[in-house]
Amino acid sequence: MTKRKIYSVESHEQVLQVWREQGVRQANVLHLDFHCDLRGLLINRKTQKAFRIWDRHWKLDEGNFLTHAVLEGVVTGIRWVHDEPGGRQDDLKTVKYESDLSALVHRTVLKVRRCPGIPIHFKVMPKTQWREIKAGEILDIDWDFFASCEYPKDSIQNRVEFFLARDWSQIPEQTFVCYSPNYSHSTRAQFNEFVNNLASKFDAEIVDVPNPASAKVNAFSGKSTLKSLIQPARQIYHSACHALRRHGIY
Repeated sequence: MTKRKIYSVESHEQVLQVWREQGVRQANVLHLDFHCDLRGLLINRKTQKAFRIWDRHWKLDEGNFLTHAVLEGVVTGIRWVHDEPGGRQDDLKTVKYESDLSALVHRTVLKVRRCPGIPIHFKVMPKTQWREIKAGEILDIDWDFFASCEYPKDSIQNRVEFFLARDWSQIPEQTFVCYSPNYSHSTRAQFNEFVNNLASKFDAEIVDVPNPASAKVNAFSGKSTLKSLIQPARQIYHSACHALRRHGIY
């Protein structure tokens, strides 16, 4: 009997790389994350169809790995669970819905091009409404589900303990846990402890997935002058977007 596995990754796009290597097709994923990781995707919730839309950052990264997975047929079902704060209202580069004001142009272009869309089973819910994992689902956990920089650091342990104390009617054969250092508090020791405790609870083997990108240097990081000029404008833009979303305008 094949032992259950928990894959520990640094950045979320590594998960898609593993799925590609495994030849995963039409998977259902339980995605526990502050963010949707579906940037560049428009989902019509009424017809349950997904469409690729324009995104200037199309290269595979941690913010769109599920978008690529959907378009490649690797994933056909997503249940996204997030805490509050969290979800679309707290994410600027998020999935678009058919009802969004900002989706009007995309919908027009898709209609003119007669894009049929890709069938998808998509559901989103706050953590308070989520009860259990379904049979056959892959469990995908971002550490910022517990340790987002938006949460008090001293609340992390209680969040983790509450999660680990849950009763699981189904134990996933595959679980992926992502550290996401850009979005989580600096809590590497707590992250490693969580992975170990989850492996014990699920009777699973831990697989540490190497991150090839960790050796790369961000060329933009050295351009401090340009960065200092862009940062204030970016903050104003982010504040304006959050204000609109607090009023239900996306």
